[in-house]
Amino acid sequence: MADENGVIATYYRIDPTKPALPLVGGLRALPVIDGRDPGQPVIAVETRADLPPRPRIPLACGGPPIPHTILPIDYGPGRDATGKPGWFIVSEGWPAAPLQVGPQPWRESDLMNQLLLPAAKALADMQERGLTHRALHPANLYRASPRDPVTLGPFWMAPPSSLQPAVFEPPYMAQCLPNGRGDGSIADDVYALGVTLLCCALGRVPLAELDDPGILARKLEFGSFAALTTGAVLTPLITDLLRSMLAEDPEHRPSPRLLLRPEQARARRVGARPPRRAEQPLNLGGLNVWSSRQLAQGLSVRPERGCALLKSGAVEHWLRRCLGDPQLGMRVEELTRRRDDEADTDRSRSEALLLMRCIAAIDPLAPLVWRGIAVQPDGLGSALAGVAPDVAQPLEDVIAAQAVGEFCRASHRARQAAELPEAERQWAGWLAARGVAGGSKRLLYGMNPMMACMSPILGGRPVVRAAELLPVLEDASATADRSRPPIDPHIAAFLAARLEPALSSNLRKLSSFASPSDRLGVLRLFGRLQASFHPAPLPGLAGWLLSSGFARLDDWRNKKTRATLNDALDDAARRGQISAMAGLVDDEEAKQADRAAMAVVRARVRELEKALQEATAEMPKRVEAAQSLGHEIVTGAGLIASLGATLALALG
Repeated sequence: MADENGVIATYYRIDPTKPALPLVGGLRALPVIDGRDPGQPVIAVETRADLPPRPRIPLACGGPPIPHTILPIDYGPGRDATGKPGWFIVSEGWPAAPLQVGPQPWRESDLMNQLLLPAAKALADMQERGLTHRALHPANLYRASPRDPVTLGPFWMAPPSSLQPAVFEPPYMAQCLPNGRGDGSIADDVYALGVTLLCCALGRVPLAELDDPGILARKLEFGSFAALTTGAVLTPLITDLLRSMLAEDPEHRPSPRLLLRPEQARARRVGARPPRRAEQPLNLGGLNVWSSRQLAQGLSVRPERGCALLKSGAVEHWLRRCLGDPQLGMRVEELTRRRDDEADTDRSRSEALLLMRCIAAIDPLAPLVWRGIAVQPDGLGSALAGVAPDVAQPLEDVIAAQAVGEFCRASHRARQAAELPEAERQWAGWLAARGVAGGSKRLLYGMNPMMACMSPILGGRPVVRAAELLPVLEDASATADRSRPPIDPHIAAFLAARLEPALSSNLRKLSSFASPSDRLGVLRLFGRLQASFHPAPLPGLAGWLLSSGFARLDDWRNKKTRATLNDALDDAARRGQISAMAGLVDDEEAKQADRAAMAVVRARVRELEKALQEATAEMPKRVEAAQSLGHEIVTGAGLIASLGATLALALG
């Protein structure tokens, strides 16, 4: 990582002579100069913490080009021209002007040659690589001049469809959390291309007078084609193409390859059948629903009322008698009975499962709905990024309940039902993991491999890869409170998700950062990170670890040895060698010698204590003997004195 202002991902320097290009979602695109090829136009898009980039960026970089599509070529941390740190994705440059809708409608020939055909060619190549665009709308299409074909703008810097206006999304995507729409399929890009084609054909964006819920309600009531084209004057070719491109079922939309032959694609007219309408509506807490798709949506936005109607049998009765769909009514009745038979002591979770299963059965295209929150199964991870706790908790509960597999089976999604349950078990394991590196944070980083670490210790500096962590902590050490540790649960969970098992094994054992074993584990970990990713000295971080107590010598008893080790630790910290610090604290041979010397001392102390105890036990007898001897001496002395006096008188 370069610390120099204006340098991104080592090789790219911001061009101060050109202004930043605005992107949807408030993102910035900065013109940069490639130091290896100054003549090549290059753009760097700055990412946002709450919008983790698409996980497949590393695979896309360096791959073969896709016609009429902007692809990433590099990525990494850096600073903009003002010195503000950021994390950027570098791509080839693109025309500066986004597509303009209106004021005049496009001619049919321009719609075909400048929009439909180049976009279909790009989508066809993306489909062959297993990619989706999911950011296809006029503000993200570019062309150098009004006579040039369009270029599909960047799509890799944020979760799929997270910045997509609702009008360009099929209903089953539009009702999801923006970050939780998932990769989808190429058919969803065909739908967005169809809406874009309609915008250019009309010279305006349809349903612009409605908010997102209003757009969704209109599409569910009338179907996408009718809702978007009511009152529009279109040529027969465009009408036929849109009728198939805006089909409700993605299976009914033409493939991008077929769109390259518009005359054949226009023959697909199976997707615009209006939804079956009931004889009378079902009232869901003030919301009248007339069709099965409206019912599924109503159950998702009125979960409490919907659950009461399901348990009372009102929904099943309405499906049979008013909508005329006895098979669907029977299916809902079976699911309701199944809920009654299941022994689940958590009533709230039981009702959430009931609603999820019934919504999936009523409308197989509907997203996974859990307690009023809608996501696509493959969008759960990105949905967790940047949401409030009251939204994150239900999403985590979906994983804890392992409800994704249930949803896929209920909605007959065979491919996802085969692929996701195994991943879901891993997600549930991350969520249930104890210690500072487990739980919600471990789930967040595990499901979002391109998400930056959210630790406040980093001071807003984005860290996406494990190799980027130590240099950022080194910078942070200059202003950090060194009495506090340079690691927290966010950093621990981030490293647990990013590191290979051989490096992250210590993290799984950490219960806190307070015990001596945990502190030593962190010191070892940082030493291994330095050896693996950053062999240069890190004196700031090393001193921080020393000051915050992560290199303590509590186990050492010999004062002389401790003094020597403390001097060695100070020297290693000044040299920025964390591995050397860990080696000093964790020198098992020296520890054994220290313990052996301590054992000798303790044995000598025990001998002295035993001798003292024995002497203390003999003391009463010795005192008695001494006293007796004293009496005898005094008596003898008295007798001798008396005998002397008598002799003196006798001889006198």
